[in-house]
Amino acid sequence: MEWIDEEILKEKQEFYFKVFSLPFFYTLIFILVNLFFVFVVFKYSLIEFKKWSLYAEKNRTLKIKIPAPRGLIYDRNNKIIADNIPSFDLVANLLALSNEDLEYINKIITENNLNYEIIDNTLYVKNLKKEAAFQLMIKYSNSLDVRVTNSFIRRHKFDESLGNLIGYVGFPDETEIEDFKVEPQDFVGKTGIEKKYQNYLKGRDGSLEIEKDVKSDIIKIIKKTAPTSGYNLKLTIDADFQKKAYEIMDKYMKERGYKKGGAIMMNPHTGEILALISYPSFESNAFIENDKEKIKEILSNPSHPLFNRIVSGLYAPGSVIKPILAAGALEEKIISPDKKIYASGSIKIPNPYVPNTYSIFRDWKVHGWTDMRKAIANSVNIYFYTIGGGYGDQIGLGIYRIKKYFELFGLGKKTNIDFPGEKEGFLPDPETKKKNILDPIWRLGDTYNISIGQGDLTVTPLQIAVFTSALVTNKLIVPFLVKEILDENNRPIFIKKTQTVKEKLISEENLKIIQEGMRMTVTEGTAKILNDFPIPIAGKSGTPQILGKKKLNAFFTGYAPYPNPEIVLVVFIEEVPEGSVATLPLYKELIKLYFQNHPQYKNLFTNYYLNFTDF
Repeated sequence: MEWIDEEILKEKQEFYFKVFSLPFFYTLIFILVNLFFVFVVFKYSLIEFKKWSLYAEKNRTLKIKIPAPRGLIYDRNNKIIADNIPSFDLVANLLALSNEDLEYINKIITENNLNYEIIDNTLYVKNLKKEAAFQLMIKYSNSLDVRVTNSFIRRHKFDESLGNLIGYVGFPDETEIEDFKVEPQDFVGKTGIEKKYQNYLKGRDGSLEIEKDVKSDIIKIIKKTAPTSGYNLKLTIDADFQKKAYEIMDKYMKERGYKKGGAIMMNPHTGEILALISYPSFESNAFIENDKEKIKEILSNPSHPLFNRIVSGLYAPGSVIKPILAAGALEEKIISPDKKIYASGSIKIPNPYVPNTYSIFRDWKVHGWTDMRKAIANSVNIYFYTIGGGYGDQIGLGIYRIKKYFELFGLGKKTNIDFPGEKEGFLPDPETKKKNILDPIWRLGDTYNISIGQGDLTVTPLQIAVFTSALVTNKLIVPFLVKEILDENNRPIFIKKTQTVKEKLISEENLKIIQEGMRMTVTEGTAKILNDFPIPIAGKSGTPQILGKKKLNAFFTGYAPYPNPEIVLVVFIEEVPEGSVATLPLYKELIKLYFQNHPQYKNLFTNYYLNFTDF
């Protein structure tokens, strides 16, 4: 009996497990699912209520940027170089537009040749013409998916004469977005002063906060914040002088078939740049107006008008650096300024590796007995070969002392001018030549070449102006282009002061000898064409050989009035057949342009007639 009861009980237990195991599983799932939904409802109704409220608020309001006008740019005489014209911009949400809307807007962009950018499915169009802006305003009068906003377009007032100097503005690249802390649809300075002073010129944008409905129609304006204009700049440049100087240079170059060159005028006492011309230049408004024909012409020009030759161009300086060699020789007391060296037209150096063979280093003519002043005036190569590398019983400076004086006068390093893209140049020596796999050995001939401004030595025309100024004042200073930074009421917030790098570079006695040699360059040397000018000029010519000695670059650097100058002027022309004589008529015209309108000197020109049309 007891056994039977146990069996029955066992059967009943098995029955219960079989019958109730499956419904129990579903019940458990049901309970868990319900708990999950309770949790979700709790989370989204309480925990994320604030988050979704913010999303709703964001969809209900829209913040529209009000562009700030860029700061104005003035020349030294308070003449406006760059200002702003009221304009219109278009902002369109491409995802919200029909194909018909897209075609309509595309037609306006194409017909008006407009600048545009597409970022995250939003179209940004710059510089809408008034007629097109009004058409869009009428068609999309109360829509926030297509908005026409008030804006400004940059205007440069001195065409190509200042184009390379002032630069142009345009949409930023990724680097500029990061560097300037701007948005992709903003315009920024791309080159020149506009780029260097972007963070001062850009201003602070305002905003308009709008409440909208589900159709993106405007309900009301919630808040408006006015934009703040960028800071204004006052340059050291005389814009009228630069414009006329560029016109003179343009005519001169075209008449002779020259393609590339430049000029820089500097106050040797303060470092102020009065004119900075890189030729050819370009019309910067072409980029702002998106004039595709002009832009194509600029970009395809083989003379590269966007390249600033004064600040970024690297050239063998030729003989213009000979006064620095002379200064070094006097300071190191390796030669008296009155000692004469016979310049026969060439010197021969025995080849140390091949017996009975010689390396010949030539001069441009036979000069005869030559002291230091005559050597500077007539650019006597034999003299500078000798004091540079040594010859016969005359010891030379050697490459390391030559480099020492080049560095003393600012070569081989940037001048730190406030302009983008400056190059530092290159000062070769035995260490740098070791990197030349084909010819790693420094030879006497290398020192000779450097002594006359050739070989691997490179400088910028700006550096030539700076060291010429140092030969005037005996101090090395930093050149600059922006004289003052002004607030929107034109009150100065920054005034640039002369920055001296080093004073008393050489003894005053030795400096005077160098200056006398540079004056003789004009009175009886390589620049006698300038000797009839009513105001005394001192200077130095240079004609480095290029393109395998087939052509020359022509330089002339000088200052006036001698001996107490107001200006240093450097003029250079690339790839000429006849050397420094190519620059001298142009140099004469440019220096005349400066002094003939000078109150102190204009009476000197009463009986002096020089017409650049007779070049």
